[in-house]
Amino acid sequence: MQRVDLPYQTTTDAISVFDTDNQYRKRLWTETSSDIDWLREEDNGLLLTLIEDYAPNTGRSMNQPIIHWTEDSRLDVHTTLAASAASTGTELTLVDPRVTIADSLLFFPADGEIVKVSSIVNGTGVATVVRGYNDTAKVAKGAGDIVIAFPSFMAELSTPNLGNGKLPGEYMWNCISIVAETTKTSRLQESSEVADGWGQMDKARFDTMLDLRRKTGKALFFNSRGTTDTGAEGQEYISQGIYHYIQDGLLDLGNDNSSLTWPILNDWLEARFDPDASSTNKALPCGLWLFKAIQRMVRDTRGEAVQPYFEPALGTMVYRISTDGGYSVAVMLDKYGLAVNEGLGDWGFLLDMAHIEGAHYEGLPFQWIENIQDNNDIMVQEDCFIGSFSVMVKHQSCHGVIRGAGQPIVNR
Repeated sequence: MQRVDLPYQTTTDAISVFDTDNQYRKRLWTETSSDIDWLREEDNGLLLTLIEDYAPNTGRSMNQPIIHWTEDSRLDVHTTLAASAASTGTELTLVDPRVTIADSLLFFPADGEIVKVSSIVNGTGVATVVRGYNDTAKVAKGAGDIVIAFPSFMAELSTPNLGNGKLPGEYMWNCISIVAETTKTSRLQESSEVADGWGQMDKARFDTMLDLRRKTGKALFFNSRGTTDTGAEGQEYISQGIYHYIQDGLLDLGNDNSSLTWPILNDWLEARFDPDASSTNKALPCGLWLFKAIQRMVRDTRGEAVQPYFEPALGTMVYRISTDGGYSVAVMLDKYGLAVNEGLGDWGFLLDMAHIEGAHYEGLPFQWIENIQDNNDIMVQEDCFIGSFSVMVKHQSCHGVIRGAGQPIVNR
């Protein structure tokens, strides 16, 4: 559906938009049906549907405009040497000294040597050790050698050793955004017989809500968080999109489908399933180019006939692929959310829905507010669609972004 040339509102100060497009008229045609079947090439809101229907705790209200949490990860029990050491050297410098404590053991998998830590200085990373513990061979070490921490063993009459805790992981925060759009209709338009409701409030409500949802869907993908003091209008809070959460899960194919091979895709997918928190099933909304490219690649390289099917709950085409490790990925066509004509046809977002949460500001879920016009605007009704939202992506290593599928030879 093409937009009209004038700004999108149902009335202007001078003349009706529908007069200029010859849409504001009575039904005088005898050869047409009472309702017009309009061709709606409009966003079906796939990402919004996934968040609203498949993410846990969606719809939770919050009473602060900024939300915080810490992203923690599993404690490492290994590190590397920061410097080389002779086979008889009793001081080893560890890159991360907090993996071990005094009176515990360290193991070097490259040569099998075990050492016992007598003392350690966390500030410098220097551990004083007993070499060749339990009759293992003393071997010279090189910088970068891997060191694995063993537990602190107790003797018959030992007392427990003090262990090491861990500071919180990366500090994460996000905002809750407030968005709104209004629409106006005149009393004349509302009381006239207009083809298919064009120019009347019911149709204007639908178009306004759809327009705002489409824009919100884009922001959920790509928006960058921040706050700005606008002066008279107060503080503006901008919620962060999924793309900016994902720090190390980008697979860039470089616009060349020859780079889209099964070993590359499989290894990238399985790395996203590797964390303990990961689900065994993920969703991969894709633009049209990437959706087709993955389907062809799986068919040609694995000899599997991947057959897309229409999923009514999502309103789009879906097919499933399985990694070599047995994990399942639902590849979904997001034809309008990641539209080709917006330069997004080669984008895809691997989402672990168990770790995506939607929220809104308390008292401000998406809602329709009627009659916000000035009291003297007796010939106009103005309504508003307003709401707040935030998307929170936890465990960013469970998610990913893929882009770069080659453009098809024929585009339609």
